[in-house]
Amino acid sequence: MAAFKHVLSRHAAPVAPMVIFLLAMIARWPNGAFLTVDEAYHWIALSKRFATALSTGNFADTFYFGHPAITTLWLGIAGHWMYETLSAAEVINEGWDIFYTLMRLPAAVLTALAVAISYPLLKRLFGVHIALIAALLWIGEPFLVAHSQLFHMDATLTSLMTVSLLLMLIALKHAGGSLSASPWWIGSGAAFGLGLLTKSPALLLAPMAGLIALIRQRDTIRDIRSFVNALLRCVLPLFVWGGVAAVMWVALWPAMWVRPVDTIQRVLEEIFLDGGAPHPWGNFFLGRAVDDPGPLFYLVVIAFRLAPWTLIGVLLWIGFTAADGRRAWSGSNRWLLLLAVFIVLFVAAITVMAKKFDRYALPVFPALTILAAAGICRTADFLWRRLRRGVVVPTQRLVVAGYALIVAGLAANLYGYYPYYLAYYSPLFGGGPMAEQILPIGWGEGLELAAAFIASQPDGRDRPIAVFYQSVLRPFAPAGVAPLQAIRDPRRVDYAVTYIDQLQRNTRPELHQPFHRLTPLHVVRIHGINYAYVYHVPPPVAYPLSADFGDAIHLLGYDLDASAVRSSNALTITLEWHAHAPVGADYFLFIHVLNERAERVAQIDVPLDTGRWPSRMWRPGRFFSTLHRVPLPPDLPAGTYRLAMGIYDPHTFVRLPLRTDGERAEDAGDHALLLTRITIP
Repeated sequence: MAAFKHVLSRHAAPVAPMVIFLLAMIARWPNGAFLTVDEAYHWIALSKRFATALSTGNFADTFYFGHPAITTLWLGIAGHWMYETLSAAEVINEGWDIFYTLMRLPAAVLTALAVAISYPLLKRLFGVHIALIAALLWIGEPFLVAHSQLFHMDATLTSLMTVSLLLMLIALKHAGGSLSASPWWIGSGAAFGLGLLTKSPALLLAPMAGLIALIRQRDTIRDIRSFVNALLRCVLPLFVWGGVAAVMWVALWPAMWVRPVDTIQRVLEEIFLDGGAPHPWGNFFLGRAVDDPGPLFYLVVIAFRLAPWTLIGVLLWIGFTAADGRRAWSGSNRWLLLLAVFIVLFVAAITVMAKKFDRYALPVFPALTILAAAGICRTADFLWRRLRRGVVVPTQRLVVAGYALIVAGLAANLYGYYPYYLAYYSPLFGGGPMAEQILPIGWGEGLELAAAFIASQPDGRDRPIAVFYQSVLRPFAPAGVAPLQAIRDPRRVDYAVTYIDQLQRNTRPELHQPFHRLTPLHVVRIHGINYAYVYHVPPPVAYPLSADFGDAIHLLGYDLDASAVRSSNALTITLEWHAHAPVGADYFLFIHVLNERAERVAQIDVPLDTGRWPSRMWRPGRFFSTLHRVPLPPDLPAGTYRLAMGIYDPHTFVRLPLRTDGERAEDAGDHALLLTRITIP
């Protein structure tokens, strides 16, 4: 590996951080294609409110949740400023997609910077190869990319925690001088403070800081007394580390300037009350709705969310480390073992909490990519030692080709999932279709595709769309949105959308029960996962009547207006239809008016057409209303009349077969349905 290291040091070292940042930004460049639930309901509006509170001096109004999400809100101010400035200067056109892109951009830049900053830190700890491969894996890990493109807390938290942890390890590696005065240690405290301002799980860095401070004293520990003394010597470094974090906490959170005690108390309540309670809408794991998914949840999540090469690299590192035995705590592997300790500690801590989401495990993913890089490098070294005698390719070309292959493979994997990296699940375990049966899925992505499908329909822009997550769908719905229960009033909405998140967790089952008897008009499918189901809302039927014409056309019932039959000499009939299968042909409808002697006194023969939807365009799951005016003779005698109807092919005049539990009109010919009897005065 020495030759490889020489090649990289000579050619790549000066520009590597810049190239890593550019690659990370390319992978993380956000887009406004979709909106997540938390962005729609919380962070976009709260960042605007945060800016208003700062500008008006209402500092107490900078506390919203105990998360506390302050770094996210500061980044949101930057996003709002960019959008308002560029749109005012007419550099960009105003629009939701551009707005969401710019709102997400500052957080994406921060996460890309974290990778670039981490590379030289990793290089100090592990050497150039592990550092470079770890950075590339970090850049291309789909789960990390997915969250780095969003305006949310978890990717920012992950970046800050990882930088803080790496700085701790460097402070431990450089044993000279006092740990309290180490710039690496102080920098770690600053990153920890920013992480703690982002989200409370950053507190899990504190045990690692204590462990590292104690390891720094390991040479002085010989017995119980010296161990106690070593613990006491850890107090000052931890005080400095926590003190730097406290300064960041107070300096950047205006609520701490005016209500420090209340703010801290509410943060603690968030940690112990909200985090310790199951999600109010329930959860989903191993095929069923549950309150708490249990201790296996994050192990399954990590296996499904890691790219295959990262998981394999981690397993290789574990294998080599186990084979090292007592030699494992030597060289740079000791820092890898401490990263592994962090992973175990973090996963164990979030497993104890009843409230669980896959994104809560995100902070361990950079550490996993570092372990994977170490495993890949150990494997490459192992193979190189055995194969190098038969290799005739120059070392430099081999190095360049190897890294080019890594970059190309990672890029191809990301390209295949663009822009829906949230839908990435490891193909080693069956990918999205298998994950759909095991893990909770869906954070709003895919709803915009449902809205696009509805908008593409001839009547898709007429009325609001009924949906559970109204704020998520609203920017993409031309006619607006309505609550899901609006389907109870079919005159209010034409389309409804159900979403995988609520279906898996069985959220508000009473709202979804009406859809059990309906066929979806369209299914939004992303990378093998059924995300959203689009339904056409059944129309109100005044007089239900069930009849099938052929295999595709079903009559639900009718409405008859005979109030002005004498003044208008006509009957107005509305027929309600449902398609069981694609119709695919232009059919005609006949309506016959028969007197008591079975004589036809009036009739119409018209295309089966709603005006927007000729019958050839009728598709399964859709409902149709056709309005017909049947002229009557002005001298029609008073009496009781029968209305018979049927459907036929206008080219052959062959009627579609009728199947019904209702009454047939045999005297109107084959396959004629007796629609109703009417008395005309």
